[in-house]
Amino acid sequence: MNKIGRVLRVVGANCLVYADNKEYDALCPKQLKLQGLCAGDLVEFVYDDSLNNNLILKVLERKNHIDRPNVSNVDNAFIVISEVPKPDFYIIDKILVSLNIENITPYIIISKLDIINEEFIEEIKKQYTNCVQEIIILSALNNVGLEPFINATKDKVSVLVGQSAVGKSSLLNALGIEKIKTNPLALKVGKKIERGRNTTKNSQLYITNYGAFIADTPGFKALDLESLTETQLTHYFVDIRDYAVQCKYADCSHLPNNEGCAVVKALHEGKINKDRYDRYIRLKNTVIRNRKNYGK
Repeated sequence: MNKIGRVLRVVGANCLVYADNKEYDALCPKQLKLQGLCAGDLVEFVYDDSLNNNLILKVLERKNHIDRPNVSNVDNAFIVISEVPKPDFYIIDKILVSLNIENITPYIIISKLDIINEEFIEEIKKQYTNCVQEIIILSALNNVGLEPFINATKDKVSVLVGQSAVGKSSLLNALGIEKIKTNPLALKVGKKIERGRNTTKNSQLYITNYGAFIADTPGFKALDLESLTETQLTHYFVDIRDYAVQCKYADCSHLPNNEGCAVVKALHEGKINKDRYDRYIRLKNTVIRNRKNYGK
């Protein structure tokens, strides 16, 4: 009898698939492997007596896909930051645009609550409260503030995004991930043996005991945002988009200091964060410059 399950991990032709509250080993035919089967994919599979193993028959249509981590059908993305290492806000902004393009709900996690300053927390809130679904503040080490994360990830496919040493693997450990990974194909989260070293090397969906699928990743590959038009870029800066549609100019594709620009007006009124706006203009300048280069 055919089953529908979710791929947790792909290792060569071998897959780990979750269905009916169980983990199944399964083989992936070459043609599906070449099509890019990955964690998060929903697949139809059946037990094949001749192979003495389960065989994946087809991949169901995806709602989205991100390259790194190589995961599909993602509901939420949690950008994990801490005061140390210092976050790169320009990269965070590009990641947020990429997530909005793929219709993935963005969150920010401020980790290491036990060692960060209140000023850092307030700065993050000023810049990103209007850009993400929620800003979650927690300490995985002390098991403080985990409940909002658990509520947001329950019955969802989520990815953790962030620099090494910000606490992504510690968060997985705090959720008891290691205790529930029993299949030999499951990737073990290693202990950090030196400051800043990345402990995660492969994409893997882990299953929590409360029904969440979570992927940790060594990095997030933002889309080639420079190929967007100015109007598209504005649309995916959600805190700026609502003011752009009120602009005197139909597509709000101009740069600052144009009289009648609702975005600049909102900036002057303190409704848009100045640092966030400056990075938006920086990226917009890049988009305009690349568009001119492409047109040559």
